[in-house]
Formats: sequence, C-alpha cells, structure tokens
Amino acid sequence: MAISVYVYSLASASETQIVPVDSGKVESGYVYLNGVPIKENEVIEVNEANQDEIIAKYGIEKPSEGAQLKTIRVVNNDPRGAREFLQENNDTVNPQNIWGFKLTKGTPQFIDGWTEIARGKHFCTKPKGQSCNRVEISVSANESVAVEVQSSLSVGVKEFVAAEFGRSLNETGGVSTSVMVPMDIPGQKTGIVIGYPIYKSTFCQVYQKGIFSDTYLGGASMLEPSKSSIVTMDWIQG
Repeated sequence: MAISVYVYSLASASETQIVPVDSGKVESGYVYLNGVPIKENEVIEVNEANQDEIIAKYGIEKPSEGAQLKTIRVVNNDPRGAREFLQENNDTVNPQNIWGFKLTKGTPQFIDGWTEIARGKHFCTKPKGQSCNRVEISVSANESVAVEVQSSLSVGVKEFVAAEFGRSLNETGGVSTSVMVPMDIPGQKTGIVIGYPIYKSTFCQVYQKGIFSDTYLGGASMLEPSKSSIVTMDWIQG
C-alpha cells in the first residue's frame, strides 16, 4: 500500500516535498534523493548531455550558477554492512504511554540531507587547455547532526514521536566518515566535492487516544542521522 512520506531534497533546505513511496518495496542498500532511489556505493556519472536531466531528477541545487556536476556518490562506510533496522516490525508503538498519543510506524528508508557537512577542493594551476587528471580530493565529515521530527504538528507531539524512538528533539548524532573522490579538473578551474548527511527516515501516523476511538492528528517523519554514511557531489567551477 502506498503511503506519503516526508522526503527532503538537496534543492532546498527550507521546503518539504511529499513523495509517495510504496512501503512494501523499500529495500536495504538504497538511499532516496528527491524520492528517487540510488544504490549505496554506486557512482552516478554526469556529463553535459545528461546534466540538466540529472539535476532536475534528484532535486539538486548548484553551488554556483556556472558549476558543472560530475558525479554523485552515496557512500556507506557502516561496518554493520546491511542495515538491520530495516527489518523493524510496523507495529503500533506503546498505546499506553503517558502522553495521551499513540502512533504507527511505516517502513524505514534512507534519504539525503540538505545541510552541507563536508567540503574539499582543488584548484588546477595548469593553463587553460590542459588539465589536472585523477586528482584525489579528500572529504572528511566529522560533524554532529541533529535528530529531527518533521511535521506540522505541535512541539509536544514532536517530542512524543522522538521519545517513542528513544530520542529527544535536542539530541544530536555524530557523523564521521572520509571519502576520496578522483577528479579530472580543467586548467584554471576548481574541483569541489560537497558532502551531505544521510538520514534514516521513518514516517509515522499520530493519533490522539480517546475512550471509544482514537483521532488521527497527522503524519510525522522521524529523521535520525546515519553515523558513517554521506552523499557526495563533485563539481567543476570557474
């Protein structure tokens, strides 16, 4: 059965895009960018012919007007390998809690973040017409990324949702990983690699408990940063 989940695009840090996802087909080993699945540790090559299509498809915002996107990578350095928490049951969570609410969980998925947490760059000093080939740009993320509950519901309801996951709204999770990105950089231009966090996203339906029946209040997405995975995008500027 298809449900609607909150999915954030790199195109905007302030807008929420509702993307329908078939909860029965969310697979381990994929991250959703703008609602489109990308397999982990796979490199998406971008060229002049497909650049506009790729940028639109994945909802990407350019770092500068003339920047040219070269690759997209979803890097999973999680030592656990396959993420076991994708096997969670979609049961109703503790209907006897003291908040007066209850919720049901959807199937967890992974989505790209919207806040830059790492950047590396290299300027090619060779003259125009030449290039610096196979330059390896190191991107190291070592940031605290906030746990978030995205919803139009009240702060009290958001606190309840976070608590049901054993989290708090003010909590942060450490994201720590390193990536080496090879690039061919034209002379007198700069190669830039930008890293973004990946979130485990669980869509929930929230209810107000009643004596005879429960009242549906709305949906909320619980976002928990993945500790050793990032999305990287590399660009040519200048």
